[in-house]
Amino acid sequence: MRAVADRSRRFWALSGLITAAVLAVPGANFVATAGDASNPPYAGPPSVTRTVTVPQPVTSVTVLSYGAPVQVTAGTVRRVQVTETVASAPGGGPVPVTQSVAAGRLVLADPACSSSGLPCSVSFTLVVPSGVSVTALTDGGQLTVSGVAGADLDSGGGPVSATLIAGPLTVRTSGGALVLDGLTGALDADTSSGPVTAQGLGSATASITTDGGNAQIAFTAAPDSLTVSTDGGLATLTVPGGPYALTADTNGGPESVRIPTDPAAGRLITVSTGSGPLQIAPPPPG
Repeated sequence: MRAVADRSRRFWALSGLITAAVLAVPGANFVATAGDASNPPYAGPPSVTRTVTVPQPVTSVTVLSYGAPVQVTAGTVRRVQVTETVASAPGGGPVPVTQSVAAGRLVLADPACSSSGLPCSVSFTLVVPSGVSVTALTDGGQLTVSGVAGADLDSGGGPVSATLIAGPLTVRTSGGALVLDGLTGALDADTSSGPVTAQGLGSATASITTDGGNAQIAFTAAPDSLTVSTDGGLATLTVPGGPYALTADTNGGPESVRIPTDPAAGRLITVSTGSGPLQIAPPPPG
């Protein structure tokens, strides 16, 4: 419960709703999801699916989910489109939601399913303009983000897929699997034992920590600074170019390095596996 509470406080601080007024909407507007480890989201059939378009211009989206899936995808739209899927027990009544748009920031939240114990769950899908940035906390729900300008993601144990992110990406999965593809901005990822599979990375700077999970990481452009820590998990790195100033610590684990290295090189790679196997190689020919 402490982890859930900490993430919830972080969300409200990020959203600005601690001091900002929130508009209550009786079940027919913008929705985030609800549920937590002690009160999991209602698993019954969907009772309502609805799609709305946010009339105001939006440059950033912040959403809090309590366990249901969240998907945010950039598309050829001028306004944010929100599709909500609401599941509730028969006779449960409408699910109260809140939404706020201020200074270009759209905030979505629905704490009622968790805080009041209502037998309900709400998942949603957003289609946003490509210039929008995303902050999302799902507390165990699957989180998928693609094509946006930047993202700050915390799944609370759920799997995360982040692809084609043009700007900075910060992601925490708390044990969930992490899939990355086509990133070009700075990367800061911590899975807390979850595995990482990353390809098509063009990030100049990247820090990846798995706390025991395996890390398979492939760059298409030479990074300026790459830090990887697996704490016992396998680390397989593919990096082009070089030479790199490499610092590798496997604590006696098997190690294979097939890239050019030079202690005086300007590009840095630091890897610690805590006895896990380490493989660093250039991309395959062709």
